[in-house]
Amino acid sequence: MNKGRIILFAVIIMAAGIITGVFIFNALWTESDAPGSSTVENEPIIDDNAQLPPAADPQRDKGLKAEYKLTNGQKYYMPLAEEGDINVLLIGEDATSENWDTIIIASVSEKNKRIRMINIPRDIYMDYSEDILSQLREKSPKLYEAKGFQKINAAHSVGARIGYEDGKGYFGNSHIDFLADLIYEIFQMPIHDYAYVNTKGFRDIVGLFGGVDLEVPIRMKYDDPEQDLYIDLQPGYQHLNAEQAEGFVRFRQGYDENGEFQNYGEQLRKENQNKFIEAFFKQHVTLKNLGKVDELTNLVSKNVRTSVTNVKVIASYVNLLRKALSGNYVQESLIIELNDSKKIDGVFFDILRTE
Repeated sequence: MNKGRIILFAVIIMAAGIITGVFIFNALWTESDAPGSSTVENEPIIDDNAQLPPAADPQRDKGLKAEYKLTNGQKYYMPLAEEGDINVLLIGEDATSENWDTIIIASVSEKNKRIRMINIPRDIYMDYSEDILSQLREKSPKLYEAKGFQKINAAHSVGARIGYEDGKGYFGNSHIDFLADLIYEIFQMPIHDYAYVNTKGFRDIVGLFGGVDLEVPIRMKYDDPEQDLYIDLQPGYQHLNAEQAEGFVRFRQGYDENGEFQNYGEQLRKENQNKFIEAFFKQHVTLKNLGKVDELTNLVSKNVRTSVTNVKVIASYVNLLRKALSGNYVQESLIIELNDSKKIDGVFFDILRTE
């Protein structure tokens, strides 16, 4: 079989994982005793000749001590990465606003044989420096006066309005560069690649593969006509179609089995996202699905934007998959620690635990 097509398919199928907030972590997941795992068509897709992704960039990785001065010295109390780690920013859009609904970092450490998923709370308060605030005040007074613009899920809008780096940044995109540099400054973690997906892409790609079978942990009932979101799932192991799968990974509040409204928060949603992608890759990331490569390429090109486009870089990520599978990498989720929430100008923000 043509290795080039295998590499292409591997990256495209990993892009399907990007949509739900897991790119490398879940693409590297495997189940050695999964049903059918001994057959050729269910073997993981790898390329032995590829090199590892370049985790160190002389302009990007400066001993994790970059000083962008985008904030007033706001720094998380501990670094989240070490030199040599590969960190991919995963972004999911909000269906009804310009803000980004999901911000996740997939961090892979070859040295520590570890794959870490870091889910960034959307409502973290950004203590922007006076320089950033004055630029925003001058160039976009409307956004400056908007309540909540200092949440991290609106950082890309701030970067765009002030024309951050003016297309000369690491990614050549003010939206991505500003958020990536904020993450570097606050969490001491350089971002090497990114992937952004819209909600339609999720439904289309899950639908292409015919849905997924998994365990729904609780009763999920929630309607939001403004988002075209209708969730109605009973607990138990079952098959979910594309629309049901979207509801499963987005559910965080709704009615329980007694008809009482419950707010489960972000933790349940994070757990469900991981469960979904684990099931998705176990059932669909196999060589037998190579026949879908053309359709999948078309869907991803319409709904996913990513910095991973160079053929050599694509091949390197596939090789990273091979190393992680063969090396039994430890997989873990890291919870960002918060001090508390704080109400500022009528808006609640999460306050980060800092140095």
